[in-house]
Amino acid sequence: MHIDEWFTQGILNISFKEMIHLTAKDVHPPLYYAIALVPVYLLKWLHIPFSMMTLMKLMSVVPYVIIFAISLTKIRKDHGWLVGGLFAFTLLTMADFFTMFSIARMYPWGLLFLVLGFLSACEILKEPSLKHWILLAFFSVCGAYTHYFVAVSSIILYILLFAHVLLKDKSQIKNWLISTVFGILCFVPWIFFLFKQINSVSGSYWIDEITFETFVQFFASIFMDTSEFYVNLALAIVFLAIFIAILVYYKKSKEDGDILLIGSLMFIGTILVGVGISFAFRPIFIVRYIIPATGVLWLCISIFISKFDLKRVIIPVVIILLLFSVANLADQINEISDNHEKLVKNQEFLQSINSKDSVVIIDGMVKYVHFHDQLNDSIVYGGYSIGEREKAKDFTKFFDDKDTRFLMPDDFNKYKNKTVYLAYRQGSDIKLPKDVSKDKIGKVENTKFYKLTYKG
Repeated sequence: MHIDEWFTQGILNISFKEMIHLTAKDVHPPLYYAIALVPVYLLKWLHIPFSMMTLMKLMSVVPYVIIFAISLTKIRKDHGWLVGGLFAFTLLTMADFFTMFSIARMYPWGLLFLVLGFLSACEILKEPSLKHWILLAFFSVCGAYTHYFVAVSSIILYILLFAHVLLKDKSQIKNWLISTVFGILCFVPWIFFLFKQINSVSGSYWIDEITFETFVQFFASIFMDTSEFYVNLALAIVFLAIFIAILVYYKKSKEDGDILLIGSLMFIGTILVGVGISFAFRPIFIVRYIIPATGVLWLCISIFISKFDLKRVIIPVVIILLLFSVANLADQINEISDNHEKLVKNQEFLQSINSKDSVVIIDGMVKYVHFHDQLNDSIVYGGYSIGEREKAKDFTKFFDDKDTRFLMPDDFNKYKNKTVYLAYRQGSDIKLPKDVSKDKIGKVENTKFYKLTYKG
């Protein structure tokens, strides 16, 4: 398990209502967790025993299975076997796709919804109808409720379709408006929580500032995920060459030119918006956030490759992609192995403090869910969120998950025979009651752990 999956596992052990409340305190929307909860509820209702970890992993593979089926049917029918095969292949072996489909997080589902939305847009470009505009809105809303940068990609898609409609088919303006209004209205119920989440990352947050090196990496990441700058620079230049070739192809008014240009600009636009927000607001953009848009780009590249001569272009390109696939899969397997070793060390540390004689106070309910299952032998309390703590001025009371009451510093007296620990996010600091001191004992990812001493 990747450490982010600890949070997913915690979410799947609570009720649907609690899940909505808790994801509203996190930085992601709730749809992925709601989807993952369905088989959990179903198997529990049927009284069928299951492994939560296995079920979580399988739910991340489901989007790829659906995309693979679409590649064999819809994409094969519209563009041929080569495009369907290339798309299915690249979506498993390029960039970080293999890793993403093996981690119980929202990225595979965001990728699926964005691809389905883009395929609806492709239908609109060929034979526009209100049905396809509504399908576009439906998949865009699903994507927005799965990950916010899927929402960014979908908004860019709508803007590009609006430009296409103005330039080439003004009769579709009405349908574009219906689709847009439908999508906005469906997302309105979550807007209040979105603003609260934006506020939660306005202070300390774990994402680093974007540099020129990371900017280049965003474009190179469609081929492979590496931190080597000159490799990334070379791959980014290859992407630029592909995009220029698509522009030339579009200007010649060739078949599927609109599809190729819009899909490519979706990918580029998502990066530019993510970087722009990071500079204007604070760093909130990383490579894995463009995984869904990268999937759309590979569909476009697959279509573009199919337009060339088999022997002179297609076969050499496919051989190059095969070489990339070998390197990528080897690299991602090594990454999974490294993550496993890191996770084992984290678990060993947590187990060293996890006992019936331990009391662990965790700052914020999101982190509480993150670590609760790993500290199953301890008494675990979830503390205030950062915003609530700022209003409280100091950390003088803690939420008790067992009795739904507040734990006051005086209650430390009843734990005089136990060891009390405090965990909170790296980068922030906590003002403790005057009778409590802390000593750092370890760190798990961006969370610091302290042993507390009560002198009262």
